Amino acid sequence: MNIAKLLTALAVALIPLTAAAQTGHDLQDDGLRGTVKRVDATMYEASYDMNDNVSRGDQLEHLVTEYNQRGQRRSQTYLSVAEDIIFRTRYKHDGFGLTTLEHVVDNQERVIGRTYYVYDADHRLIEVYVEDAERQVESRMRLKHDKLGRIEQRSYNDHVNEIFKREKYLFNADGTVNKAMIYDRSKQKVQEKRWEYDAQGEPTSYTLYDYTEAEPEMFVTLYEREYDSHGNWVRCTEYEVLGDRKFPTYTTIRTIEYF
Repeated sequence: MNIAKLLTALAVALIPLTAAAQTGHDLQDDGLRGTVKRVDATMYEASYDMNDNVSRGDQLEHLVTEYNQRGQRRSQTYLSVAEDIIFRTRYKHDGFGLTTLEHVVDNQERVIGRTYYVYDADHRLIEVYVEDAERQVESRMRLKHDKLGRIEQRSYNDHVNEIFKREKYLFNADGTVNKAMIYDRSKQKVQEKRWEYDAQGEPTSYTLYDYTEAEPEMFVTLYEREYDSHGNWVRCTEYEVLGDRKFPTYTTIRTIEYF
């Protein structure tokens, strides 16, 4: 497992495209409502059963996130299919409640990596970088904001601090991301992403246009969610669209515990 690449991907996932900056309230940044204490999320393969109902297949991923009563992340634990701890991240916050550092430890509590969060004078997140166990920087992500404080560009840098990818965003009137354009090292547009959302602001569809081949390709993913009484989704099934049909690929089930 490449921990550094996984940590970079997780850092990206934890920074919502609609956020003006981290708010100092991780629950809000994570798109959660209410006084959440714990989120236990498990992803499974999905398929149709004999009656064309979506059935749950093999377990793929298991992630547990814990929060304190101030709405800040305490830790995230990544578990194997056998429920063994693969690794855990622990969070530190500054006086404004902003996440500043993640310590990543293995199942024997040895530090195997660190993720740092850097802010400007207006408390806007401008950089995230990942270190390995030897304190060598593995990757960096830098962010730019528009006049409304929204993240309008992410630049991804490799271990020698050279940009290998940029993502630029366009927004809907409600602040959700309408479209993202992805550029490679040579500033050539290689992909485009588009989203549609439900009333809770969660994506219902994601379309990827890939221009890396001679003939551009389009991939469509649909999402169906079930919500609890707080407005947090507790089940999400992803579908791959092929022609005029959709096929289930993954189902994620979240058990949410509140204070």
